[in-house]
Amino acid sequence: MPVPWVQYVLDEPLSVYLQGPWSYIRSYGIYAGAAFLARKYFAGSTNTWERNMHGKVVMVTGGTSGIGAAVVEDLARRGAQIVLLVRSLSDEFTVDYITDLRARTDNQLIYAEACDLADLSSVRKFATKWIDNAPVRRLDMVICAAGVATPPFKERRVTRDGVEEQWGVNYLAHTHLLNILSPALRAQPADRDVRVILLTCAAYVLADLDLADFDFQKRGYPSSRPWRVYGASKLALMTYGAELQRRCDVYERPDKNPNKVRVMMVDPGLIRTSLTRRFLTFGSLFGLLIYLLTWLFWAFILKTPLGGAQPVLHCAMSPEVLQGEGGKLFGECREKKAQRKEVEDRGFATALWEVTEKEVKALEVRSTLEKKKAEKAEKVAEKKEAKKGKLSYMNMPGSPSEASRIWYKTFRYKLMNEAPSHNSAFKVYSLHAPVFP
Repeated sequence: MPVPWVQYVLDEPLSVYLQGPWSYIRSYGIYAGAAFLARKYFAGSTNTWERNMHGKVVMVTGGTSGIGAAVVEDLARRGAQIVLLVRSLSDEFTVDYITDLRARTDNQLIYAEACDLADLSSVRKFATKWIDNAPVRRLDMVICAAGVATPPFKERRVTRDGVEEQWGVNYLAHTHLLNILSPALRAQPADRDVRVILLTCAAYVLADLDLADFDFQKRGYPSSRPWRVYGASKLALMTYGAELQRRCDVYERPDKNPNKVRVMMVDPGLIRTSLTRRFLTFGSLFGLLIYLLTWLFWAFILKTPLGGAQPVLHCAMSPEVLQGEGGKLFGECREKKAQRKEVEDRGFATALWEVTEKEVKALEVRSTLEKKKAEKAEKVAEKKEAKKGKLSYMNMPGSPSEASRIWYKTFRYKLMNEAPSHNSAFKVYSLHAPVFP
């Protein structure tokens, strides 16, 4: 009967039932609490600002994966018009991604534009098409979230322009894009705040940046320490951002209103993305196996892409970032001081800007000449193939050329056998082939 059991439960003190669990709490509670606090620390801060993004036009590089994808989805849910810069518009993954994103966010104002960051001519083609419009097209925000990182002990990779991939994609492509778009950014109405957000990485502290040898061609590519190259690209991007802010500040608008462009650099922290995973696994199957075995550790100390997107969203929404001077570094949703003096060195920034412009110009000229040479060679090859195909057709049995050749042989045979041998004129005529149409 249940009545005696109920009576027993009511008669016993509560401490009897808590004695077992309480011993476990006293033994392991401190470790559980420490783990909870550590995880909260590694997870980073959260953006607390809200902003109505309806009608805002946001251009994003690297918006289909990692931090960029998390930022894009959050802004799309708030009603922003998103322009994704992608390598190819015909890529099935891109088409499916945009279709799914539109359905998830209930926002149909999500588009893609072809802009391959590994090809400077593709960047120029898109950017010039964007600014070639009157009146100027609306552009409220540019978020540069794309990036590549070569794993250790891998060979040096280059872009289509022949420059080291990390330097070319992380730095040159973004600076080239912003330099061309800068007139459109400065020409926005005075009552519209324009934000440029550049994603960097803590690896900039380890950078080895030499203005005479950007991509380690002379010094040799450090395959055992690729973070020197990756960090150099991020350090250069931060220095460029600070200089871009200074140049926007000194620009005098035709309407005499103050500058409304704000450039911000964001360090999102350590994020669990495909780029980080490929770097940690050294780009190998054995490294991937080790990563899977230690996955709990990496899941504990690395932020999720959404967690890494929080400082970016803070810079995209907070009105505080518009106060004071621009060109600042942000991390964990607050302003930080850069750990490398080059970021705030105006002389170094000016030299970097000038050298970058020369390098981009030289790469574009070389790339254009190579493309023209390749196109010319392709046309010659096509003509040869067409000629070869035509000759093959003319030599086919039953073709006009074959019929003419048979007729001529028959006609010449008859002339040589039926004509008098003393007629020299006739002999001369018979030795020369007639002209056929």
